[in-house]
Amino acid sequence: MSEIRNAITAAIADRESVFSDAVVNVRTARTFFAEIQPIKDIELNAAFGRDARESVTFHVRDRAAAAELVLNDTVTALGATYKILRRSDNPISIQVEFGAMKVTAKDT
Repeated sequence: MSEIRNAITAAIADRESVFSDAVVNVRTARTFFAEIQPIKDIELNAAFGRDARESVTFHVRDRAAAAELVLNDTVTALGATYKILRRSDNPISIQVEFGAMKVTAKDT
């Protein structure tokens, strides 16, 4: 691994220890940590059409936990439940990104 990639990996690991939250894959009951980034409304409108539900991106460094997540899985984080709608797993990236939408009472 290059020195730059090692430095980036270390920086992300340090950032994860401060800014990540526990996430539970409901199907497997596995707990892992992810940085949770809200998606702004304008991005939500462009990506999914107009929808008032909360959407987020989970940035997951743990590749073993990320490998267990599949589309339409549900995860819980920060007291809410989210459905996984997209996955971005570029091998060069340190983290795997998952786009998710909050599941509300209207969705059940």
